[in-house]
Amino acid sequence: METDTKPDTDIRLRTAISTVLAEVARADAKAGILLAAYTLPLTVILATVPGRSLPHLAGVLIALGTGGLVAAMLLVLLVVRPSITGARRGTFLYWARCTPQEAAADVAATGTANLGEDLVRLSKLARRKFLGLRWAVDITAVAFIALTAGLLISL
Repeated sequence: METDTKPDTDIRLRTAISTVLAEVARADAKAGILLAAYTLPLTVILATVPGRSLPHLAGVLIALGTGGLVAAMLLVLLVVRPSITGARRGTFLYWARCTPQEAAADVAATGTANLGEDLVRLSKLARRKFLGLRWAVDITAVAFIALTAGLLISL
């Protein structure tokens, strides 16, 4: 007797997709925290440094650190920037261009055929987001080292 494994596979794929969607949400939440965290040091730098007479090396280090923070902030913005290209069937981008009847027909026709594709696509998205966050954190660490060194030299 042969058992049908398709329903089990569909359930596992849906569970995996839910897990990846949760990871995407985690990445976006972390990006939001980083964006908020970047505003404080940049605000302090912009409020205190312009017009100050600093030793040359301190000025260079503070400029490098500030540039690093700005670069990290831009990278985080790219992480949260939505991609709305390609209106693939079975997605909200496709349904936004449909009539209610066309959207309902697409949902009925799509079924579970694309679950594997969805899982891979979402996993790639999550990976890109986490790589962007990792780079942003690495750049931030280097920027803070430069800022700290610049501050210590200027004292």
